[in-house]
Amino acid sequence: MTALVLAAALGLLLTGSFVQLARRFGWGKAIRSAGPESHQAKAGTPTMGGAAFLLAATVAWLLLGDDLGADLAPALLVLGSGLLGLWDDALALQRKRAIAQGLEVGTGLLARYRLLGQGALALGFAVWAVGAGHALFGVAWLDVLAYAFVVVGSINALNFTDGLDGLAAGVAAIALLFFLGSPFAAALLGALLGFLWYNAHPARVIMGGVGAEALGAGLAALAITQGTVWYLPLVLLVPVLEVVSVILQVSYFRATGGKRIFRMTPLHHHFELGGWPETRIVQRAYVVTALLVALALALRGAA
Repeated sequence: MTALVLAAALGLLLTGSFVQLARRFGWGKAIRSAGPESHQAKAGTPTMGGAAFLLAATVAWLLLGDDLGADLAPALLVLGSGLLGLWDDALALQRKRAIAQGLEVGTGLLARYRLLGQGALALGFAVWAVGAGHALFGVAWLDVLAYAFVVVGSINALNFTDGLDGLAAGVAAIALLFFLGSPFAAALLGALLGFLWYNAHPARVIMGGVGAEALGAGLAALAITQGTVWYLPLVLLVPVLEVVSVILQVSYFRATGGKRIFRMTPLHHHFELGGWPETRIVQRAYVVTALLVALALALRGAA
């Protein structure tokens, strides 16, 4: 628990410093015009704040982790995914500045290239996991594909969840309670708590892809190495519903020539347009996730 406490202190310190740095250099979030009208007021909020809590978690884990070797592969996957997200964040920031200057630029890291990068990281980790004896079905090639799918799916689920103040960070922090047997999970949780001090509504910083993608990768990696992959959809039900809502909306829109299932996706926007305040959506996501984590812990204990 000392790693958790140190990570929380570092997360608070580094996130606060990052907010000041981001304001100085103009690292403000561009809000898409297609989103809810209420979100336009968030334009310019410092983004890429996930880099601060990742640094805090890594330092605390390296200094106070009991068995660094046990969590080395998950930590490397988290950092690799964070760097991929940071690249996308930087391209988006570059695009925002170019548009402000009247220049034509690309849209950032295209989705297919992001998926390729995520897939490469996921496959590398999956091959290591199977080689290290973490079996799922007992068939090596099938386990590799399944683990890679879990990692990529978790990364994108957390990415879609990061759309309201404190939503992704809070849900991930509660989910990490399920994996607290890992010193790296404890360090991530502590760093997230420090970050949430600034990310809670009204957010003074946004985690960006660097934070969301790293968290998704980390939760998947911890589930794989702890042999609890089957519990992951339960623990991460809120992010799963977020990404599934997008898939259903896009598929139905294309199949019907423009009809929609939800008012807007990801799912949290559907509730927003239905009149729920942002804080109510976030708080209820916390409650649901806490109940599901408790249920998963009970089921694991009874198994």
